[in-house]
Amino acid sequence: MRKFILSFAILAFTLGAKAQDTKLSVGASIGFPTTSGMSFAYGADLQADFGVAESAAITASAGYLNYSWKGGGNSGFIPLLAGGKFGFGESGMYGHAQIGYGFASRGGGGAFAYAPSLGYNVSDNLDLALKYLAFSKNGVTNGSVNLRVAYKF
Repeated sequence: MRKFILSFAILAFTLGAKAQDTKLSVGASIGFPTTSGMSFAYGADLQADFGVAESAAITASAGYLNYSWKGGGNSGFIPLLAGGKFGFGESGMYGHAQIGYGFASRGGGGAFAYAPSLGYNVSDNLDLALKYLAFSKNGVTNGSVNLRVAYKF
C-alpha cells in the first residue's frame, strides 16, 4: 500500500507542476518479451510531458501492458511511471528514463517498474520510441522491448 501511495503522490505532484510547455500523448505498444516463456507483449498508455527547459521535460504516464504466455494465458500490469525526457539537439531524437510501480491486473500485488527508451519525434503529432519496460519483484523481472507509436496533442 505504501508503494501505491508513493506512486500516486509522484504522479499527482508531476501532473500538478507548473511547466513551460505541456504535451499529452496516447500511445500503443507492441513488443517482444525478454522473459522466457512469453510470446509477445502489447499495451497502451497515456503520457504527459511537462517542459522544464527547451530540450527537457518531466513525464508522467499510466497505461496497461499485457504479456502473452507461450502455451496460453497472459498476465497484465498497470504501470504508473514518472521520469525525464531529454532531447538530442534539433534532430528530433530523445532519451527517456522512467521509474515507478506496476500493479498486477490479476492478484499478485505489483512490482517496481522501470523503462528506459530512445525515441524520435516524427512530426508535431507523431512520436516513435523503442522502449524497454520491466517489472521487478523478489529477484524476478518480467520485461519486454516495445515499439511505442504515439499521437501527441
